[in-house]
Amino acid sequence: MRVALYSPRCDKAAEYRRQAQEVRNLARQISINDARGQLRATAMHLEALAEEEERRAGNVAPAQGPAGED
Repeated sequence: MRVALYSPRCDKAAEYRRQAQEVRNLARQISINDARGQLRATAMHLEALAEEEERRAGNVAPAQGPAGED
């Protein structure tokens, strides 16, 4: 059994995921397709940063698709 230890990287990963969701929410509200695409790309980048932080912290979770992706 592995014991989860506090890691600042976990907080950083959680913050990236929170920002990614915020960007996706903005993307849903924007009617301009180019801006929407840019926001979705930013959300994907933030998700990748979160995954990288988790790998570095040794907290590898199963990959999941982004929440709320249209």
